[in-house]
This record gives sequence, C-alpha cells and structure tokens, in this order.
Amino acid sequence: MYRKQETPPQPTKEVPKPKEPARESEVKPPTVKVPKVPMPVKGVPIRTQRGYFIKSACDEFFRAVERGKVLYAGDDLKGYGWVVMVEQENGYITVYTRAERVFVKKGESVKKGQVLGKVGKQGQDCGIGFELRLKDGSPINFKLVKE
Repeated sequence: MYRKQETPPQPTKEVPKPKEPARESEVKPPTVKVPKVPMPVKGVPIRTQRGYFIKSACDEFFRAVERGKVLYAGDDLKGYGWVVMVEQENGYITVYTRAERVFVKKGESVKKGQVLGKVGKQGQDCGIGFELRLKDGSPINFKLVKE
C-alpha cells in the first residue's frame, strides 16, 4: 500500500496590518496665535475685510495702541482720508484711517495711549478704520480688546 507522505505544516507569516488613518478627533489643526490689540478709540468695532471700522462719537480722539514710530501721516492715499501708520516696537504696523485730523508727523516717536488724531467720517458714521499689519505690509487677523 502506498501511503502519501504528509508535509509538515509551514509557519504562516504574519502580514502587518496597514495603519488606520488618524481619526478626525486626533488630527489637530495648527494653532495660530491671533494677536489681541487694545481699542484705539471708544466705540463699537465693526469687522471689515482687513481690520475694523470703529464707530464712535464724532468728537472722539484715537490713540496709539503701543509705543512706536510714525511711518506715515498724510492724506494722499485716495479713499482713506487722513491716515497714520505706526511701526510698533513689537514689529507690527498699526494703520489708522478715515481720520478728520492728525496730530503727529512722520518720524515722530509715540507712546502707548498718545493721541494721534481726531476721528473722521465714513458715510454718515463717525469713527476710524483700524488695521494691523506685518512689516511687509500684509494685513493680519487680530482681535480687539477693551482695556
């Protein structure tokens, strides 16, 4: 009688399981710190494309939010009224637009809280435009806080 020879069982190789994709709850978006900036004038901030229009009483004066140096003070930028740009010591540039009058000159050093000018009008509303920019001039998102 012919007997079939049995082959010993071969060890099976474990195939590594593919890693499961990370669950959405485990994926964390990069955190971007949004600067908090004090209000330069008493009023109601209204979000705009590049910053805020701060609606205020027509007799209000706006102030520097940080120490710095005036980069520009003038009214030759069409559609912005009187404008003041201050390079702050922290590296940001603050831009104040729609002023009726300004009380600072290019190159002047300013202190935090120093009056820079008087609010102007946009349509029927009094107030100023306010933006925060990087040194290269690009606007950044920020949050206004009342001090």
